[in-house]
Amino acid sequence: MAAEEIVSGVYGIGMAMGYVNAFLIVDEGGLALVDSGLAKRKDTILSAVAGAGKQPADLKHILITHHHIDHIGSLADLKEATAASCYAHPADSPIVRGDQPQPGPNPASLMGKLAGPVLERLSTPAPPVAVDVEVADGEELPIAGGIKAVHTPGHTPGHLSFLLPRHGGVLFVGDAAANLLRLGLPLGMFTADRQQAKESIRKLAALEFDIACFGHGRVLKGEANLRFRRLAEKLAR
Repeated sequence: MAAEEIVSGVYGIGMAMGYVNAFLIVDEGGLALVDSGLAKRKDTILSAVAGAGKQPADLKHILITHHHIDHIGSLADLKEATAASCYAHPADSPIVRGDQPQPGPNPASLMGKLAGPVLERLSTPAPPVAVDVEVADGEELPIAGGIKAVHTPGHTPGHLSFLLPRHGGVLFVGDAAANLLRLGLPLGMFTADRQQAKESIRKLAALEFDIACFGHGRVLKGEANLRFRRLAEKLAR
């Protein structure tokens, strides 16, 4: 299956996407997609839409957590196929639009310093895409009964997380944190500002949510906010 239901009306698209996750939110007013994954994943995502009992035309909103190519790679294809509106933070939208180049790995990171030049030569930029709505911190979007945008800079300057209040709170973390072997900071070589990333985790830890969905790693179900609070306390030491 292209999509797995996490809770009623929220689907994860993982295995067929490669190493990155995307998520579907089903609502009477139309589907919302959180991130578009790598390039050439349009059909995978539209298969997930069909698995949720919907048509491509039902996809109305694409919420972008940040500008990295593994999160916007299929954005142009999806917008062309569905005419969905794209939402991003003003600090990241110039890169999504193609007005500014995609930054390389953080040279302050040892891995970024060693592998960065090679990765820059090998990587292919995502096609430029119009950002229809620039989203501010704390803004409540009229999607799925109201979804709150939370500015969580660090991984990128304009990184956004999204909080859906239903089901005790479902937090779409993006890459503000990762849950691979364990819950922790995003990968350092691709994080623009490590200190800001720590502050963003503290910001998320202050929210109320029961489920956390990540760009990379497994979904946390059941008192996920407590796990974030423990991580924030650990990072503050």
